[in-house]
Amino acid sequence: NLKDQRRSMAGRTGCGICGTENLDKVYKEVSRLPNTYTFDLKHYHFGLQKIREAQQIGAATGSMHAVAALDSEGNFLGGIEDIGRHVALDKVLGLKAINNWKKEVLFLSSRASFEMVQKAAVSGIEIVFAISAPTNTAIELARKANITLAAFCRENSANVYTAPERLLGSF
Repeated sequence: NLKDQRRSMAGRTGCGICGTENLDKVYKEVSRLPNTYTFDLKHYHFGLQKIREAQQIGAATGSMHAVAALDSEGNFLGGIEDIGRHVALDKVLGLKAINNWKKEVLFLSSRASFEMVQKAAVSGIEIVFAISAPTNTAIELARKANITLAAFCRENSANVYTAPERLLGSF
C-alpha cells in the first residue's frame, strides 16, 4: 500500500499531487451535495474585500494566497493567508471544524483546481468563488458534486461554471 502512494519529491507539503506516480490515487470519491442554501450576490463584493484583507503579507510581497469564508447570509466567518493555496484552504477548513460553521461560501485568491473543489466537496461546501481560472477537472468535479463554481472573479463579474441556481441577484 505504501508503494502505491509513493511520491517522488524532496518536499513534504503541497496539494497532494506533486510527485504522485499514479494520479488515480489522488481522486477521492465525493458525494453529490444537495442544494441546501443560496447566496445573494449583493454580498459578492464583501467576499472579494475579505480576501484582500486576509492577504496582509501578500499585499506587501505579492506571494501569498488567501481563502475567505462567508456564510450564506453574507457574514464574514474567517480568512487566512498562506504561501500555499492548499494550506490556506486547509486552515479555513480547520476553522470550519473548530467553529462548527454551516452554509459556507468560499472565496479563493487562487485558481480553482480539482483538489480545491474536492476539499470543498468533502467538507460539504456548496459554493466556491475563485479569483483565477478553473481547471477542466475542477469543473467536472464541481458538476459531479453539485458545487456552484465561479471563477475569474472580478469586481463586477465572474464566470459561473456549475450549479448557478444557488446564486441570487446580480454582481
